[in-house]
Amino acid sequence: MRKVDIRSKCRVNSNREMDTFVGLRCNDGDISINFPLGYHISEDDNELRKDIMLLLTTLSANTERKESEILKQGNAFDEVEFPLQSYMYLIKDFFVRGYYKEQEVLYKVAKSGKINWNRTIKTQKPYVQDMDVFYLDFVTKKNSVKENELITLIHEYCVYESFERIGWLYTEMMPKKPVIVKQERVFCSVLKDKIANTFNDKNRMLFRHMLAIIDFEGDKDSDKNYRYGTYRFEYIWEKMIDKVFGVENKADYFPKTTWYVNGSKYDNASLEPDTIMLYGTDVYVLDAKYYKYGVTGKTWDLPESTSINKQITYGEYIAKEYKFKKKHGENMKVYNAFLMPFDSLKSKYPDNANMLKVGEAVSNWKDNTEEYQKIQGILIDVKTLMSINVRQEMKEIEKLAKLIEN
Repeated sequence: MRKVDIRSKCRVNSNREMDTFVGLRCNDGDISINFPLGYHISEDDNELRKDIMLLLTTLSANTERKESEILKQGNAFDEVEFPLQSYMYLIKDFFVRGYYKEQEVLYKVAKSGKINWNRTIKTQKPYVQDMDVFYLDFVTKKNSVKENELITLIHEYCVYESFERIGWLYTEMMPKKPVIVKQERVFCSVLKDKIANTFNDKNRMLFRHMLAIIDFEGDKDSDKNYRYGTYRFEYIWEKMIDKVFGVENKADYFPKTTWYVNGSKYDNASLEPDTIMLYGTDVYVLDAKYYKYGVTGKTWDLPESTSINKQITYGEYIAKEYKFKKKHGENMKVYNAFLMPFDSLKSKYPDNANMLKVGEAVSNWKDNTEEYQKIQGILIDVKTLMSINVRQEMKEIEKLAKLIEN
């Protein structure tokens, strides 16, 4: 296995770099692990491995496109991956079950052993004495492991490839080299047949992951150039914010517009806020901004006028529509906030709080007397948000609501 100094391969996206890729990447055999803006990398190597696993599981849970593509020229895909989940599955399965080996059932005539009565009755001569029937010989059953079955050799190949690619995330151990030379068409044919004719769920899942690895391994450059991640982590930031803080039926809160032309009605696409959060009787319109302010502290890295005006529109629509007061009560208040990433362990931020308010934005075309007319700037710790990864965390919702209200 290649020796990998993990720490030297890790980097956090900064405000000065044009490369926005987040995830695991290999360029010409050189591995790098790229964390999102504001992520705090642990000082301890064991914790650093956990950081990497958190990054990979976050990408897996929040990216929709699951394609095996080698790293080609240009950014052809916003989200790309090699079969990382399959490599991880094979390594974990190998630690638990070892190599996959088929069981061969052998039958023989013997005086003792596990008797197969059906075969014994059909093939062996019974003896009768005093109206009792008995047998002197039995057909016995024995399970034998088929050590050199082709599926076992393919599994050995896939396990070795998995350790070669990402085994360094877990251990310095390396399994034995496979004795079989890769034959892509043969391997794929055998695996597809096994998937179609296997009824054990664990084994079927194993064969599917093996097939994903063989499909990817079929590319001649896949050992030197591959990636698992995204160039658009802002979409993952939005999804995480919406998952942890938001309601599922946010479409109910979208303001809509319509054109009337020549007697016909044409509905436009709705304005869609990133997240609608509810706490008590109040409504919070949250805009997830993967902006650099939490890293740079520079005001030009804060959301611009178009975003501010859009938030005011969202808030005004909800505050003035009677159906929302009917739903949430006459005392309903509407709040607005931008949520931006930061590293809470940086010394310039007090108390290591995983949420901070840094200011508020207002417009000059409103009197700014309503809560929704003042958009709060909130920083959210990146690692904390990635670690939560659940639908609606009530403790975090309560904490954010109080921070915005204050």
